[in-house]
Amino acid sequence: MNRRHDLDWLRVLLFALLVPHHVAVGFVDWGVDIYRFVNNQLAGEGMTLFIYWSHSWRLPSLFLISGIGTYFLTRREIGLQFIAGRVGRLMVPAIFGFFILNAFGGYAIAIMTDDPRQFISFWSNWLTEPVPRQVGHLWFLFSLMIYTLICWPLFTLRIRLEDLKLSPFVLIAALVSASALAVATVKPHAAALTGDGYQFAYYLILFAGGYMIGTRHHAVLNWAARNAWILLVTAIVLFIVKATLLAQALVIDFPAGEALAKGGWVPLGLEPQYATTFSMVEAATAWAWCIAALGLAARFLNKSSPLLTKLNRAVFPLYVLHFPITLVGLALIAQISWPWWVEFILLLAVVYLCSWALWRIADRFGPVAYLVGGRPAAKKKSSDV
Repeated sequence: MNRRHDLDWLRVLLFALLVPHHVAVGFVDWGVDIYRFVNNQLAGEGMTLFIYWSHSWRLPSLFLISGIGTYFLTRREIGLQFIAGRVGRLMVPAIFGFFILNAFGGYAIAIMTDDPRQFISFWSNWLTEPVPRQVGHLWFLFSLMIYTLICWPLFTLRIRLEDLKLSPFVLIAALVSASALAVATVKPHAAALTGDGYQFAYYLILFAGGYMIGTRHHAVLNWAARNAWILLVTAIVLFIVKATLLAQALVIDFPAGEALAKGGWVPLGLEPQYATTFSMVEAATAWAWCIAALGLAARFLNKSSPLLTKLNRAVFPLYVLHFPITLVGLALIAQISWPWWVEFILLLAVVYLCSWALWRIADRFGPVAYLVGGRPAAKKKSSDV
């Protein structure tokens, strides 16, 4: 089976998008609710719109592409060896990041807030916060592990799923409908922040849906490539509808509008406008962007490259390493008073470069690479030297 370079490129780009998203949060006033501090120069509403746009589909797309990738992994093994290897692959960097890497982010927050308790807050939160929120940005790894275990029976049906030969449109329509139903049903009762609440079921469907798409990947990717521009226009229109509905809800009743965005308005006794419609549009928007991205990648990026090989190995370590570097970088760059866009671009470059450098250092020590989400480089055979 030929390797799908378009999926490799898309995976690299999706993980790379995490950096500008997380850096951007430090340049908006409400970022203080997430990071406990923000930059001294703020960007304004345009940056908020960028964050809202990227957040509407970047995590759904990561779970989708992870599901597709899992399909390819199960070609070789579906049994206990596969599950054990997958759990170890995810949990080693998660545990290392929780106990070691997060300390640097905690220290940056403690310095900027003049609150030494923040230095150990991510450890003390172990007993007080919901599971995904205890580990910062590493919650993604824990969710992937849980989804992998839940979907294990699905993996054993891969041959039967391949034989179903569902048309791409029917398969995608079914997945969008399942996601919309899950969001509309669960979101009113369970707020979400880091893959918890209503997002648990929502992202589970995206992960499982990615696996389903994997069983029909040739047909789905070809269909998405042929309809890439239509899908992109649909995604843009749906995002505009989603943003408009939320803006109207915020104007009518701000607390209810906030609850509409986060979820969990029923326990608060609130009744947001357009709640059911918004929830369904939220799911449809994410899927539209995800499938449009698959189509554009299939159309323009299905090409091998020596650079792609290196980036493919580095992309998971980038995810594990970038967030503590982002917090430390925000703390340092807040000490200068340059225009926000200069600081933003500078911090982006620093986070990418430092993440790459730390990954390369870990990569030189063989098995140490596992600690940051990498794999030791394959040794060249003597005949290849």
